[in-house]
Amino acid sequence: MFDSLHEVDWAAMAHAHGPADDVPGMLLGLLSEDSGERAAALDDLDDSVHHQGDVYDSTLACVPFLFELVAAPGRPDRGPVVELLTGIGESAHHHPPAGEESAGGSAWRLLLARGRAAVTSRADTFVPLLADPDPLVRRLAPRALARLHPDGPATLGRLRGRLPHEPDTEARIALAGAAAVVAGRFPGLAGTVTDWLTTLAADPGQPAALRLTVTARLADRAPRPLPADTVATAVDLLHRIPADQAGRSTDTALRTLHRALGDRTADRVALLTEQLAAGAPVLRRDAARQTALLFQELRGPYGGLVALLGRRLVEEDHGPGKAAAAVLADLFGLAAPAADAAVERLATIADPWEGDRDDDRPDPRHLLRILTRLGDPRALPALAAALDRPLLPHDLGFLIAELGPAAAPLATPLRERLAALPLDRTAHHGEADPLLTALGTVGGADAVPAILRVLRAVPTGPTAGSALRALTRLGPAAAAAGPDLRALLADPASPQALPAAAALWAATGDTAAVLPLLLARAESADPWARRAAAEALTPIGPAAAEAAPALRAMLTAPDVWVRVDGATALWHTTADTGAVLPVLTTAWAENPHTRTAAAACLTAMGPAAAPALPLLRTELAATRRHNAGFGSSHVIHDDERLLATCRTAAEAIATP
Repeated sequence: MFDSLHEVDWAAMAHAHGPADDVPGMLLGLLSEDSGERAAALDDLDDSVHHQGDVYDSTLACVPFLFELVAAPGRPDRGPVVELLTGIGESAHHHPPAGEESAGGSAWRLLLARGRAAVTSRADTFVPLLADPDPLVRRLAPRALARLHPDGPATLGRLRGRLPHEPDTEARIALAGAAAVVAGRFPGLAGTVTDWLTTLAADPGQPAALRLTVTARLADRAPRPLPADTVATAVDLLHRIPADQAGRSTDTALRTLHRALGDRTADRVALLTEQLAAGAPVLRRDAARQTALLFQELRGPYGGLVALLGRRLVEEDHGPGKAAAAVLADLFGLAAPAADAAVERLATIADPWEGDRDDDRPDPRHLLRILTRLGDPRALPALAAALDRPLLPHDLGFLIAELGPAAAPLATPLRERLAALPLDRTAHHGEADPLLTALGTVGGADAVPAILRVLRAVPTGPTAGSALRALTRLGPAAAAAGPDLRALLADPASPQALPAAAALWAATGDTAAVLPLLLARAESADPWARRAAAEALTPIGPAAAEAAPALRAMLTAPDVWVRVDGATALWHTTADTGAVLPVLTTAWAENPHTRTAAAACLTAMGPAAAPALPLLRTELAATRRHNAGFGSSHVIHDDERLLATCRTAAEAIATP
């Protein structure tokens, strides 16, 4: 094989990491008798000639050799090569044009198009692979044909013709799924495909996993509303799937079905309830992961699902428990029904701080986070044990801060640990920051000397910032820090001056000392400085009324957050409802992430904010989370906080 490999001028070509003169070695590696060498060669090829979906001149030169390999019966590991060729052929599809392009962009897109043409022109090579002896090849060939073969009717006929003879369930599922892809590429075939898939879904002679996949595909393509029995049908099929056939395709089918169900929260909860109780551990694991998508997308009564996730924490099969712990850790207050299970599982772990775990057991940090984010004091023993370790866990401070008042018993050991930290190590942010973060939550006046010791040793940089935030959170209890904080104001241009001003006012209430700096920063051209100044002016209230001109100027800033923070500070300093309310309501629609801050200001405004009441009621009645799809671990927490703030605001507005 590859007789002409060295006739290609590879050195004149390139790939993602430089000259392509190493590509022949990668291609020859695919022919190795050693499976490890074949796998390494394929990884190297994918990372170089198809890096992140791109296509290079060396990619085009590889295509004939890759096709030569997949067409050779009996050659091992051809399935992944089929997958690589499919990816090359689909590159242009995954990178659609976006407006006017530069010359370089046009050349890149030309390579993508040439990559697709190079694969589609040889797509007939995939046809005999539908009946290849290798099951993995048979599972991957249908998608390649459906995505890349130019003859839709012929491809559909081959897929339908192969299915009655295919013994492998996963390959049968691939054939049916590929038919749906053909319908998407060739709309004229949609009716034929839908009729065939409908017949398969209702055929009791077909494997349950196939019928579930087809049911999900049909639901995803069907006009709304879906049939009322969609979930019941899926649940019945789910229970019929043998444990050894519950794999990736089943997970994909269920994800597709959840997408089709959309905002039908009750139906999705019912489906996930059955998934979490399924017999196959892999289905319970995948179900736990899918609950995260539901929780992050939609609001709803999830107590029953959360309790089921808690049961997964303590089951013998660790995979579902690990997935459940990861989901529960981001639920904050919603995780309450699983708290007892988290405690039970945590008790089985001798040292929750012992390195990183890469096995299937629940991550102890996730178990701890479930409890700390609930304010559950049962997390205290593990947190106290961490304070005895030579090197503090990097997330300890956040865990203690999240635990809140329940962490008060840790105040003394935290203070002692910070006081004993060698001054030559305080500059190491990772050592001081966990202690400072925690003391800002549970410390008191007796913690101030230890915090000041750090601040004096490291008056600039991240560690100083952590110390100043801790003093700010301590408020009047940090009054003894006044002289040190005043000294930091001596250089108004210092990065620490503004946080020092916030800490000084929180500790002493000395408006006269901080107002000149805050006024200057509120008039700055730097949006971050203006926002920080507004945040510091807000609690000062009417005593900072002379900042009103600078705050009013913020109301017309391009940055929506500058406008919202400026409006909040302006209302607290002047109570100018007429100027503030339009800014908040406009920002509400412009950027949903501003809503919590806006609702908090509306709460303070009380009945004067009555024109905003419809916005609050609409938010409270909405099914979807305001930040759905944002991709943060705090999506649920932030949305639940918004709901709570909206309820408080609505009550404040309605109260004379």
